Amino acid sequence: MTDLRTLPNIGPALATDLHAVGVPDAETLREVGADEAARRLAEAGRRDCAHATRALRGALDGVRWTTGESR
Repeated sequence: MTDLRTLPNIGPALATDLHAVGVPDAETLREVGADEAARRLAEAGRRDCAHATRALRGALDGVRWTTGESR
């Protein structure tokens, strides 16, 4: 299991929220996908769907969501 915080855009708070909606690690995030993870966060009232989706897509692509630059 790879810690979610090793991915760009995922800090302690987002990692905690992802854990709460059934996404405990990077492998699970890759499995369910950014859109599904963001949907779960929005449904649980934990995150804004548009920003979460962008951040999670960037995390899976290895880029910062605010700049579009790879790490």
